[in-house]
Amino acid sequence: WPSDLRLLAALMLAAALPLCVPGAPLEGAVTVLPPEESSGDGEEVVQTKPSPTDPSITETLAQILKVTKGHKEEFKNEFRGNVDYNSLNRTLIPVKFPKSKEAGLQQLAQDLTKYSVLLKHVDKEYPGKLIVTELKATLPRLITKIKRTMRNADRVVALTGSQELQLLKDLESLDSYHRKMMAHSVLSSIRDFLVEWKRELTKRQRDGSRLASFRKEPLRS
Repeated sequence: WPSDLRLLAALMLAAALPLCVPGAPLEGAVTVLPPEESSGDGEEVVQTKPSPTDPSITETLAQILKVTKGHKEEFKNEFRGNVDYNSLNRTLIPVKFPKSKEAGLQQLAQDLTKYSVLLKHVDKEYPGKLIVTELKATLPRLITKIKRTMRNADRVVALTGSQELQLLKDLESLDSYHRKMMAHSVLSSIRDFLVEWKRELTKRQRDGSRLASFRKEPLRS
């Protein structure tokens, strides 16, 4: 539908946020960190290795997906079958899977912050809607868990106040019908986004476990 063009223009502003801060290593680059660094005042600062992907991240994803499970049925009931659910734009923010673990977690957290902003539009169209209330509570917790797992959580950049205002203003300029359709597009996009990332993180954890098990196997002569 034509209003997608307006939304995409608005999302271009959000997508323009840099994934890395100035001076950050490029995705795929190998950065060797010294085990210890001197702070200059005689104290030693130990550089710890990043922890493996927190299982609670995938667990939280699974919990959120349970919350969003009923959205399709709610949509059908609201529009009484007159609008096809599959006509919604369900990829408002394209899903990207950077190869490195750190870049992947950063991408996930970054995109979730954008969806958190888009949820404000949904909340305005459907105030008090249970699924929105639950997402508003759980997405920030998920972002926090992801950032705790990262080595450089400060590289997850939120939209500025002016960027957020412009994005929401563009959405509010739609007519009533398309504002509601856009709200449902946000909800369906969040669900599909989380499904893809849960699948990806589960795969990475499984592959990591297999690699660890392989390394522990004794060499046979």
